[in-house]
Amino acid sequence: MKKKRKLKKRNFTLLIISLIIFLCLLLEMGYTFWIFSGGPLIPSSDEIKKCFKEKHRLLSDCMYSIANSSESLIKSEDNNLRYIGSSPNNYLDLGEKYQSIVYRGFSLTNESDYKDFDNMSDCLDENRKCVLQYHENDPILWRIIGVINIDGLSYVKIIREDSIGKYVWDTSTNDINNGYGINEYGVSKVNDLLNNLFYNQSSGNCFINKDKESSCSFINNGLSKEVKKYLYEAPWYLGSINDREINSLSNIDWYNKELGNNEKLCEKGEYCTDEVERTNRYNAYIGLMYPSDFLLINSCASCSKNSWLVNGKNTFWTISPSSSTNSNSYAIMYSKDNGFEATFTSSGADIYPVAYLKREVKIMGGFGTKEKPYLIH
Repeated sequence: MKKKRKLKKRNFTLLIISLIIFLCLLLEMGYTFWIFSGGPLIPSSDEIKKCFKEKHRLLSDCMYSIANSSESLIKSEDNNLRYIGSSPNNYLDLGEKYQSIVYRGFSLTNESDYKDFDNMSDCLDENRKCVLQYHENDPILWRIIGVINIDGLSYVKIIREDSIGKYVWDTSTNDINNGYGINEYGVSKVNDLLNNLFYNQSSGNCFINKDKESSCSFINNGLSKEVKKYLYEAPWYLGSINDREINSLSNIDWYNKELGNNEKLCEKGEYCTDEVERTNRYNAYIGLMYPSDFLLINSCASCSKNSWLVNGKNTFWTISPSSSTNSNSYAIMYSKDNGFEATFTSSGADIYPVAYLKREVKIMGGFGTKEKPYLIH
């Protein structure tokens, strides 16, 4: 009898253990299916999963983990990490959403000339070709440029996926540089637009070109309070690129020029009349892309127009000024036809806000795709 009881007890124990093992396997299979069907939005790469599971992993550390096995996140010539390719999985959702419908009104003669409206009737009133651009509550996405070293620490650098409009880099009164603006970011119109109007979700007046000022509003697509808590007030380096050297500089030379001193070569003439002191470093929450963000991940500017950083963009401003013996009003613009070039700051071009995330930002999920972007906390 005792032997039978012991045998029954052992069989019961084995049965319980088997059931537990079976349930664990079943749960693991179900959990894995849930993950890869998009359940909790846990990233698909093993490295990102590890970052998600380890409670104290920073997003910047996760990017370094990915770089060990990723073909799209590489160490560039400046020893920082940057995303390469035409469509890498580097989308980021900071929790922002469009507050209302956005209609984009294109010029009837120039498809690259556009303006955003809150309603169709206002768009049509300006005799434009009008299309629905975003629905209310559509997510406002960013993309990760890479991980950049600043003063010995690593920060994740991001760029807004969509332009917030076409505006000038700067303008000035006619008695200053003949009205073509001052190429010092700290006093520029674009800095005020980004770190005042855009940053504070407010409205004001913005210059579309040298002679045209128009009302502008960033209530719908400006930075929310929730997003601001993630952003680092970073130093932006304002070293200038001489307009005569643009076509002869190597990619790493562009980067070194950006970090260097900001020259002011122009001393006399109608475009040389401002007395603003040039600086090579300015602290702000929002800036613009550097030319080197693109150049350091491509072998040449003209052969990589399909890079995700410039693909689909007609013209956009960078943060870098350009020094010249003829003008104090040049900054570096990108155009799909000419690449990076020195252009009067009073020209209109797309504005793509760029920012750095605080180091303590951690990843909480996502695949990095446009449909299921990375989520952070």
